[in-house]
Amino acid sequence: MSKSKRHFAEMLLSLKLYGKKDPLHTGQRGSFSDDIVETNSILNDPGKSKEKKRDAFKRWLAKSQPCLFGQTAARNDKVFVCLLEEDEILRMQNGDDDLRQTITDHQLVWRRYALHGLSSSFVILLCSRTIAGIAPCDELKELCRRLMELYLNCSIGDNEILQHEEWVYLAKGKGQSQSLLKFATLPNIFCAQGDRRWWHDHRTPGAIMITSNALGHFMHTQSNSNSPDTNRALRMAMGTISGAYNENKKGPATCLISLPLGEISPIQTDQQLGRYSARTYYGKFHTDHLIPSEFFTAKSPSTYYTDLDFSYIHDVNNPEHSELMAGVSVDWYTVENSIWLGSNERGDTLRKTMQFDGKAQGSAKRWLTNRLKQRCL
Repeated sequence: MSKSKRHFAEMLLSLKLYGKKDPLHTGQRGSFSDDIVETNSILNDPGKSKEKKRDAFKRWLAKSQPCLFGQTAARNDKVFVCLLEEDEILRMQNGDDDLRQTITDHQLVWRRYALHGLSSSFVILLCSRTIAGIAPCDELKELCRRLMELYLNCSIGDNEILQHEEWVYLAKGKGQSQSLLKFATLPNIFCAQGDRRWWHDHRTPGAIMITSNALGHFMHTQSNSNSPDTNRALRMAMGTISGAYNENKKGPATCLISLPLGEISPIQTDQQLGRYSARTYYGKFHTDHLIPSEFFTAKSPSTYYTDLDFSYIHDVNNPEHSELMAGVSVDWYTVENSIWLGSNERGDTLRKTMQFDGKAQGSAKRWLTNRLKQRCL
């Protein structure tokens, strides 16, 4: 990434001081939806611990996030949250270097959880009362872009798709029958500004959220066999698309299309979803774009992307299927160089014991807390 880019803290401060207030969510007439207000009352409370804030946010994910996979992962306690608070970011001594490393620390610990099947979704949540109240604008888009770039460690353009910048691992089985699989994830951006707008499905409490979901990883953790339940995954994906928000009946943000003549659906007998295509759907934004430019303009798009894809979930001939759903075999060397190893832990110990009990989890969380304290003035 270019070293000339503005630091995230600088961009955040600029929006706080000069950003235009959002009339939909501020002032006498404006307000967030009740579920957002309830969660924000905890996220914005300086007297609440980070653990309580994470718990409140996870409750919102489990109940109110439109993505059915996200809901299911949260209900099964398989979401790992990197909670970033505005005051912490502004106190980081080394600016973006500290912020990037804080995200990376959480990312590496998440991978340890994921290796043991304890988490399939990584979430970065920025909490900022003032940023949540800013109207959609180019400056907000740039703030979202910078946070995504710090996470993925690369430059990102508008409406850009970057294939498989994040990987997560899973150990299945024990002893001689143990296998190691890696899965690609699909990062998405969410903003508080989406609440009650046409992109309501991509709203969040706090201010900005990045989700990185490993659907194939999650389906494997739910199965004792070597094959994930792709039909269940397909139903979750299609159910999410069909349940999209429809702003003032102007047309939903995403929608299913009727099953084309000659196309065979693997869930064709499903009474609700069987009559729709299991390969293609429509959207006012592209669900694989890391920074959808449509989110930061004033009006709802009048046209749809018509080439959005479900087939990677169930079609083994789709080149995306193995990395996103089935999993790709890897060796221990690859895993050991991609997950966090504590100072008292060696790779051979990791291989032999494969233990990550409550004590080890607590140690990892304390490590994250201490690392953050060292960075903040």
